Amino acid sequence: MNGKSKLASSLGVFLRRLCDLMVLNILWILCSLPVFTLGPATSALARVSLNLARDESEAVVRNFFLAFRRDFGKAVILGLIGLAGLVIAVSDIVFAISLSGGMRIVFLIVAILVSSLVFSYLAYVFALHASFENSVAGQIRNALSLAAAAPVDTLMIWVCFAVPTAAFMLLPRYILVYIGFLYILFGISCPAYFAAGHQAKVIARFDGTQRPQEEKQTDQ
Repeated sequence: MNGKSKLASSLGVFLRRLCDLMVLNILWILCSLPVFTLGPATSALARVSLNLARDESEAVVRNFFLAFRRDFGKAVILGLIGLAGLVIAVSDIVFAISLSGGMRIVFLIVAILVSSLVFSYLAYVFALHASFENSVAGQIRNALSLAAAAPVDTLMIWVCFAVPTAAFMLLPRYILVYIGFLYILFGISCPAYFAAGHQAKVIARFDGTQRPQEEKQTDQ
């Protein structure tokens, strides 16, 4: 294959991946709108992102809705827990900042600890739910265990989501007017895709105690 053919092939792969991520982002937004379906939608987002990161499947729409329906009730509970955790974490940070003196330091430390726990939960729980059969308590326990066992990868997962979030909050409004459409097209799918690379590596490193849902369904 000559240089031009390689370039054309690489460009084609890149454009297909962008298209997949755009479709994935729109599906997540639409399926998250009722709020209580945020958990199933995020679990489906994690499943497709893991597939793309592993180059396992590019059937984005089909895989998204298969994952969306899987263990729907558990996914709803996990999503509501995550949403409640985010509200608590943000409230703690805002409250701590509003204080002064020594109390601010104390409550900031508490807020950081609470936020770290919540973000550790969010970093893995939906990827685990999308990949393995387990109880709600088991998924939460395993998510926190993975976060503690792989702190560097967990930190990188946080960074994947923190950078676009911080950019949205800190960039001047007039700039967001021109690039805001990128958040509609790729705002959650791109961070999830890059995070999935770390999630897949961590899950593969500690896999063996749970059984993948896809394998279980094949046996039935």
